[in-house]
Amino acid sequence: MAIFCTIYYILSYIETVPQIIKLIKTKSSNDYSLGMISIQLIALISWSIYIFTSVQSIVVYVGTIIDLLLLLFVDFLIIMYYKFNKKGVEWDE
Repeated sequence: MAIFCTIYYILSYIETVPQIIKLIKTKSSNDYSLGMISIQLIALISWSIYIFTSVQSIVVYVGTIIDLLLLLFVDFLIIMYYKFNKKGVEWDE
């Protein structure tokens, strides 16, 4: 069963990395739904609480931590660029 858990985490990371790259390249998050991202974060926090209050394999603990950190980073970028763009100021590189 650990193989399915590993497959889940790998696919989850593959899903998240392009979002991070897009946010950094475009420096815009106006096309992201803040509601969807909030629901995703609440779901992952609930999952994390469940995982860390039960006995799991090390793969599950490490995978959950990495998954949570990646989603928090995506959320940070979305909020940072969303607020930044709402002020009407362009990003200087």
